[in-house]
Amino acid sequence: MRIRSKLTTIALAAGLVVGGVAGPARAATTGNTTATFTITAGGLAITVPSSTVALGTVNTGAGSVSGQLGAVTVDDTRGALVNSWTNTVSSTTFALNGGTATTNETVALTNIAYSSGLSTAHTGLGAFVPSGTVSDFTTAKAAGTHTGFAGNSSTTWNPTLTLTLLSSQVAGTYTGTITHSVA
Repeated sequence: MRIRSKLTTIALAAGLVVGGVAGPARAATTGNTTATFTITAGGLAITVPSSTVALGTVNTGAGSVSGQLGAVTVDDTRGALVNSWTNTVSSTTFALNGGTATTNETVALTNIAYSSGLSTAHTGLGAFVPSGTVSDFTTAKAAGTHTGFAGNSSTTWNPTLTLTLLSSQVAGTYTGTITHSVA
């Protein structure tokens, strides 16, 4: 009986080694890898004519003078789901020879009007909506808005500035500053 026990033990041990004992780990047949990427947002920028713009020449006694300022462009590279912005414009008083003087030597803020007009160029989705003619620059005025959809856009317009003059306006060169901002 002892021999039989020993043979049984040897046979069992051999069976475990050959078929039942865990061997080296097998490689998985599938696997997952998580991948990411990042899109960085740009900004909201406005470009305005950088040089002095001559609005025109009129004779003394003229009721007004007007002219276009040149291309104003807003570039929206924020890449937002809804890209919207407002263009705000303000003005200084126009004064004879750039100084401050009497009423007849200045064009008051209440006598300055700005009209953005329609967009002259546009890329991307959405639309530029001009505010029409805005005047009385005792406070800054919204001169146009843009509401778009996902992605980047660019809008350009060529605004017209009109100054209402007094019949007693003194002859000479008047200077003022128009400031555009976008938010």
